[in-house]
Amino acid sequence: MGHIGITLLICICAFLIYQKTATLFDDYRYPPPGKMVDVGGYKLHIHSTGEGEATVVLDAGLSGTSIGWTLVQSAVERFTRVCSFDRAGYAWSEEAASKRTSKNLAEELHTLLHQAGIPGPYLLVGHSFGGCNALLFADIYPEETLGVILVDSVHEDMLQKFPTPARNQLSRLIEHPSIQCLLARIGYKRWKGPSSEIEQMFASLPPKMGRMYLAQMNKTNYTKTVSREMESFSESLAQLHQSHIHLQDKPLIVISAGKFSNAQEEKLWSELQHRLLSKSYLAKQIIAKKSDHMINHHQPEIIVEAVQEILMVGRRLSARMQFNPTEKKL
Repeated sequence: MGHIGITLLICICAFLIYQKTATLFDDYRYPPPGKMVDVGGYKLHIHSTGEGEATVVLDAGLSGTSIGWTLVQSAVERFTRVCSFDRAGYAWSEEAASKRTSKNLAEELHTLLHQAGIPGPYLLVGHSFGGCNALLFADIYPEETLGVILVDSVHEDMLQKFPTPARNQLSRLIEHPSIQCLLARIGYKRWKGPSSEIEQMFASLPPKMGRMYLAQMNKTNYTKTVSREMESFSESLAQLHQSHIHLQDKPLIVISAGKFSNAQEEKLWSELQHRLLSKSYLAKQIIAKKSDHMINHHQPEIIVEAVQEILMVGRRLSARMQFNPTEKKL
């Protein structure tokens, strides 16, 4: 091996040690705020706060973690029990061998809730990809589901409406899961630093939570998990399509973003959001006019109010009162 090869090997080893050491330091600085629960050979992190007759379960979007629900959870816990959690491979949760499809994720969440001793009925709140998981959970476990809130959720037909943009050969190579995993192992994200888009996403969170969020995103397992969920994304949407989910008389609130980068994107996304309303007889839509896709960061109060509304609807339904579907813009 020549001098260049030896130098390259030393640099790679140094970066590997850097990433491992930095990850251990982050784990020391930021222990899990909730508890670790064994769900069958691996442990998942769940953070449960508050008390109430119903349990609100917060499921993040693809690449999201429990920390992204900070502003919502701190408000909801004042009037009922609320849980945020990390899907296998994210943040403090350990990796799972099973395929990262929405059906598997819904079943995994059900096991987590029961193993953690967290009772239903459950009000599922799913952001983006988490909405796909929430709908499948409600379909598989209807007797344990109180209602569903979809926060700018994906729709099963979105890949037909928003086809994957063309990539040149270099871009496809860099975005390949194996390359992304290699970059994660050598701490690429750490020494590169967060993008302006990521910094903007963290801006509304308390500074400590923003740092904690970034620390979890810098983990090697995080990058691997994003790739695994992306690989199964089309299958997850197919599962949603094939299930023909209808919540019957369970309340559904669709919270949709009101800010878009262009008119065409707004038109296509708004159409899909409206079609989500067909998944329940008791459905309504709320437009978060001041927010882009990250409604849980920019207008968390809308999600909190939706939770309160469905809890109230649940009480009214038990008293045979009617839920009036409307559309609001906030």
